[in-house]
Amino acid sequence: MDSFELKNEFDDEFKEFEKAFTFKEEKEKKDLFELFSENKTFLYSVIFYAAGLFCGSYVYLKCKNDLLNSLFAVQTEDFLQSFLNNLSLYMLIFAISVLLGVCLVGFPLLNMIPLFVGFEAGMRVAYYYINYAIKGVGYSFLMVAPFVCLYLTVLIYSISMSYEMSRKIYDITVKKSEIEDFDYKTYLKKYLLYAALIVAVSLVNTAVSSVLSGIISI
Repeated sequence: MDSFELKNEFDDEFKEFEKAFTFKEEKEKKDLFELFSENKTFLYSVIFYAAGLFCGSYVYLKCKNDLLNSLFAVQTEDFLQSFLNNLSLYMLIFAISVLLGVCLVGFPLLNMIPLFVGFEAGMRVAYYYINYAIKGVGYSFLMVAPFVCLYLTVLIYSISMSYEMSRKIYDITVKKSEIEDFDYKTYLKKYLLYAALIVAVSLVNTAVSSVLSGIISI
């Protein structure tokens, strides 16, 4: 085999290797893009929630006053009253996400919900930290953060479904697209499931807070 044949064989092998490597690289990029596309609503919700936490903390730091302190101060309530207060707030935010889901242009506004939740949580944590220092941080981690995370998880799933439904309504109405898998009953069943989970989160939140309030206090 002369040097010319060796060179051709080497070139062919190099081209095959380069082709395989390029295909693998393109496949990895495609997989990452598909992964982002499939979970973009969840990622946006987390990003907006984090932004809300930062903004809420900053606003409380700059605007703290007696009125804000009275809103976040720990108050003694009986079990039923505390449960109804938690449930009404959680359900109000959930209802807004549902209404935006059945709205023609609701999908661009859905990210404002985790932003608002994060803003409120950020102000509350800032209140505990500024007024009670390390003890306030510990109280936030034990009495606030776990239930906010539980509720936020359910809410993000609700937002994701509302975004999907609102987007489909927009495509059908404005773009005149034909969508075969648009089943209102499926969405209704999921919304009812999420509503039941929110009731459960509110109940657990109230029960645990009632039990721990005698042990952990600020």
